[in-house]
Amino acid sequence: MTVALATLVDQKGWLVIDLTGAASTANAGLGEIANPEGVLLGITRAFLYFTTGSTGAANLDVGIGASGAKASDIVSAMDVVEATVGGKFIFGPAAQAAETESPTAKWAPTTYLTFTGSASTVGLAGKLYLEYIRLA
Repeated sequence: MTVALATLVDQKGWLVIDLTGAASTANAGLGEIANPEGVLLGITRAFLYFTTGSTGAANLDVGIGASGAKASDIVSAMDVVEATVGGKFIFGPAAQAAETESPTAKWAPTTYLTFTGSASTVGLAGKLYLEYIRLA
């Protein structure tokens, strides 16, 4: 697995997830995180901080879906090459013209936060800061 839960701060609705690139292009090939609260959650904000971008031309999809599935309701086909994202702090959806200003993802208890690369994301390093509220 190339993503790992870095912090769960007193159940206050923020997750910090370490993201490390890999050669995998499989659906959820960069990893997945299970719902940490076991109840329906609403994703309110997503921020990404990339210390380095990928060495190859790759896009990143992050979203809520089934285990092993590609999902893109948080970021969709985001260019993560070094020249585009290296050293940048990005509000997830605002980086994409086709997205609205707030993610509308709902995270069901049995679904996962999945990470998928379109090509090798080797060299990519960063964090996803995810804010959520409990809906149940």
